[in-house]
Amino acid sequence: MSKFIRIAILLGVAICLLFVNFSWALDDDDDAAAKFDVRAHYTKYEYRIPMRDGVKLFTAVYVPKDQSKPYPFLMTRTPYTIAPYGVDNYPKHLGPAEEFARAGYIFVDQDVRGRWMSEGKWAEMTPHVDRPGAKGVDESTDMYDTVEWLLKNVPNNNGKVGIYGISYPGFYTSASIIDSHPAIKAASPQAPVTDLYMNDDAYHNGAFMLMANFDFYTNFKQEKAPLLPPKDSEGFEYGTKDGYEYFLKVGPLSNTFNLITDAFNPLWRDQVVHTDYDDYWKSRNIAAHLHNIHCAVLNVGGWFDADDVEGPMKTFRTINKNDPETVNILVEGPWPHYVWSFVNGHKLGRVDFGSNTGEYFRSKIEFPFF
Repeated sequence: MSKFIRIAILLGVAICLLFVNFSWALDDDDDAAAKFDVRAHYTKYEYRIPMRDGVKLFTAVYVPKDQSKPYPFLMTRTPYTIAPYGVDNYPKHLGPAEEFARAGYIFVDQDVRGRWMSEGKWAEMTPHVDRPGAKGVDESTDMYDTVEWLLKNVPNNNGKVGIYGISYPGFYTSASIIDSHPAIKAASPQAPVTDLYMNDDAYHNGAFMLMANFDFYTNFKQEKAPLLPPKDSEGFEYGTKDGYEYFLKVGPLSNTFNLITDAFNPLWRDQVVHTDYDDYWKSRNIAAHLHNIHCAVLNVGGWFDADDVEGPMKTFRTINKNDPETVNILVEGPWPHYVWSFVNGHKLGRVDFGSNTGEYFRSKIEFPFF
């Protein structure tokens, strides 16, 4: 193992959690208002950043009002909206944890290609183009072009960029650092969707994750007008609280196609009809393309993640193999999907870990890493 590699495993306890009722499983932090006033310390700007093929990606940039020193960029790219939109509308939080906003970064939030306020055509788990050329595009080229624009157009930056994201934004983090721009110094793909068929969201060892995927794709659809201000979507009406009863009445899953999809939104249909590890899935396995990564990487996952338990480990192993000199860190903690970003992590259900694992990760591992 390379001397540059450090593996941080918070807790590797093999605990059977079949008894956990997730309505009371997580120890939420105090529901107090944000102590840090984002508006008082940052100025918000909105840009449509041009990519090499002419498509413009909608990007919000939050710049520290204190201009006494230059700042690094800290970026996230997401298909889930970077709302609130409008330069006078500020979020309650910036960055992965409050330590980041207090320390001072130029925060960059971007709607990925074809989502929400960004132009272009969106694709599920954007297939990577190994040799894109002058006009070929994928997530790595979009990131490269974005970084080039930011360095030239946002004043008072120190020329360094970090990127992070959890779950689907974790995929965009991984995909964004392939053939990474020299200015990118640190990246943290957390619970990254990596190989959808092989033990990430869609299939687990060939078993289709029915309830999780159906619930996701009833709300996550192709967008007909990504340049229009987004509207709140209504949740899918099952007509019952009994999932078994619902799917028993539905019958074959093909009967669901007219419920949540149409010719413009094939996402759910694709999940159902591609039952084998065919070219559809293989082309979306970002791990097969993780190479030429020149920034430090902090891979993060949870032992009790029912969605993307494999992603961080596969990402870590692949980078370790393809780029052995890259600083490559793996953190696994006693967490379900993505909760290390907001709970104190002291317990899960009736299991008490004896310390605030989530808080420890954010303040003692994630923040020092960046």
